[in-house]
Amino acid sequence: MASTITQKGLLIVSILFIVTGFCLTVAGVFSPAWQVVDIREFRAEHQHGLWWDCIRAEKHVVAVGDFYDETPLHCMYKFDNSAELVIQNTLNNIDEDGAAGESEHHRFWAWHKVVLFFIISSQLLAFLSICTGVCAPCFPPTAFVFTGSLFLALMCSIIADGVFFLSANRVDNRFVTGMVGTYEQHIGYAFYLHMMGTLAWAVAFVCCLATTYKFITKADDTQRQTTLW
Repeated sequence: MASTITQKGLLIVSILFIVTGFCLTVAGVFSPAWQVVDIREFRAEHQHGLWWDCIRAEKHVVAVGDFYDETPLHCMYKFDNSAELVIQNTLNNIDEDGAAGESEHHRFWAWHKVVLFFIISSQLLAFLSICTGVCAPCFPPTAFVFTGSLFLALMCSIIADGVFFLSANRVDNRFVTGMVGTYEQHIGYAFYLHMMGTLAWAVAFVCCLATTYKFITKADDTQRQTTLW
């Protein structure tokens, strides 16, 4: 009886951590704040995400202690063909347009696609893990699929974090050139949200291993009792 309670308790904890990690990674991928830079000469904050980018005009003082309200984000998709044409035209006029250097950071580069591929793969595998975990008490062999799919989800998520971190810290991605200055991008909260999701999956995987072990030992005990009878 105690073994069954422990087994179900570990399974519930595992699934809760998987769901938490899933929500955090989804929140991260839908946020544009993966790389953030404050371009002072344009008086704007630029947020460069994996598949969309946003710009927000800065607040400025109108009187002592009085600020204009923060302006809303203006966003565009990296995969939008019309946006790509605008970026290309801007780059063609790089000698005349001071914003041309910054436009490079709105393009849909290969490393963005790689990170997205591994994030989406990890989320699909995590969803599979949740489904098989729910079925494990009724059909114990699914515990192996539960563990395997979560392990693959964790690996894909770690790869996504690693590829992004290394790519974001390359000189050509880290610094933004304006008309009169060069500005350093910093990693935004979206990356840390995703990393917290990865950490939640790591904790879930440890619980998952313990859960699978409990299912295996229980199945062995049941088989021994059947053999004795």
